Amino acid sequence: MSEYRDDESTGRRRQRKRVRILIGTGIALFSLLLVYFVVVAVPQIRCGGPFDRVRFQDGECVGVTDGSYVFDSRLAEIQADIKSENDWAAAEAEAQGTPMVKIGLLMPLTTTETSAVNVDTVRSSLEGAYVALHRANRTRELGDPQPLVQLHLANEGSRQQGWEFAVAQLEEMTDDDVPLVAVMGPAIGTVSTRDAAARLSDHGIPVITGATTADDLDNAHIGNLLRTAPSNSDFVTAMRHYLDGRPEGDLESGILVYDDVGQDTFVTSLRDAYEAQLGGYIQFSDQPFHGRSVEQGGSDVFYPITQNICSAEPDMVFFAGRAPDAEVFIEALSERVCRDSHLTVLFVEIGLYPRGEEVMELLDTGNITLLHATGYDPGWARGEKAAPEGFADFHEHYRDLVNLDAAALDNGYAVTYHDSLAIAVRAVRITLPQNDGVPSADEVTENLLLLNTENVVRGATGTLSFNRNRNGNPGGKYVPVIPLPYSEDFAESETYVTPSE
Repeated sequence: MSEYRDDESTGRRRQRKRVRILIGTGIALFSLLLVYFVVVAVPQIRCGGPFDRVRFQDGECVGVTDGSYVFDSRLAEIQADIKSENDWAAAEAEAQGTPMVKIGLLMPLTTTETSAVNVDTVRSSLEGAYVALHRANRTRELGDPQPLVQLHLANEGSRQQGWEFAVAQLEEMTDDDVPLVAVMGPAIGTVSTRDAAARLSDHGIPVITGATTADDLDNAHIGNLLRTAPSNSDFVTAMRHYLDGRPEGDLESGILVYDDVGQDTFVTSLRDAYEAQLGGYIQFSDQPFHGRSVEQGGSDVFYPITQNICSAEPDMVFFAGRAPDAEVFIEALSERVCRDSHLTVLFVEIGLYPRGEEVMELLDTGNITLLHATGYDPGWARGEKAAPEGFADFHEHYRDLVNLDAAALDNGYAVTYHDSLAIAVRAVRITLPQNDGVPSADEVTENLLLLNTENVVRGATGTLSFNRNRNGNPGGKYVPVIPLPYSEDFAESETYVTPSE
């Protein structure tokens, strides 16, 4: 009897042990699932779902979408247009047996008040790319419409905090059934942009930049890369061309005001270009400022610089800084004590910027003319200036597909990103794949520097050509210098066009 009770007791202990083990295992599994949910699932659910190529990082959704995941509600309409065109291309490819490829657009698609690009420039960039996508698939204006093209949007985040994740997603897409064969659109000249472009290039993916102008983002520094916008050196060459055409005794002395943030390769290479090409005009001590501090300090940051400018009495200020800082600088100059003396400020940006009535009032109050070297002249869309040969066709499609208002093009990003995708498409379509089907990214890279002579790109900003002599910088690119406020006394006599050789 005691043996039976002992056996029964032992059995109950074993059963309790098994229950404890099962409970412990369940708790462990639940903990793992909870960790997965918190670390992986929640960030992905916040950004569409676990099967999307988008995730939550540092407060923003970053990664790649075909347009179905909307990064910002203000971009919903243009992303829907891109998604619709991607769907049309897929249906057409299936119905007709037409080959198809993907091209990625990499840039910050989420923005903040202090980010290098704002939501208006992002929207314009997507609109321009959409127009090129539609033209590429529906017309023969960008060459034989094969292969068809889908555009996938890669958000690297407002501070580029997600560039590594977005680039990794793009790299994986080269092995998709519909392969990714090129990436377009890097938007800002920074170390992160340079690293992203170099990594894509090392992976054999051609990169066609968008709004980047820093001199170190070219084919000489990064293989498999072409530039769409003018380089900083091209901008400054256009300024030199302008100044050389001025009457003798006019605009003879200058002072350099520069942003000293070393990580920003746009401002550092612009400063170098000023010194290299316009050093003869720079006759006074350089004036550094720290661009990021301007957001907190406002025009007070520039007050000591305006004092030094009034003391030096130059004809010109060569400003090496970004557009938001330029606006604050103009505000400070409008309050300088020497407003009786006219001052000309030279500035570089892709499109018309600064802009708006408030800035124009500051220029007037401060007795200032802003000479703006740019990649786009708003006079083209208004019929006031002679435009590049390919602009009219672009503008007709833009009006049909996006916006009738000429002012919608003022910031220059739509024409720039149209041309960026047009360059990528042209490179893809002159590539003959070794195997039947579509070219690979590696094969496309071999033809980047053949986009010249018979294979030029008829873009909105010029008849563009690319070769090793210009390190992959665009030849045939129009680089206007626009005075603000506009004055015939300060108007350029002839628009500078970059050399094709």
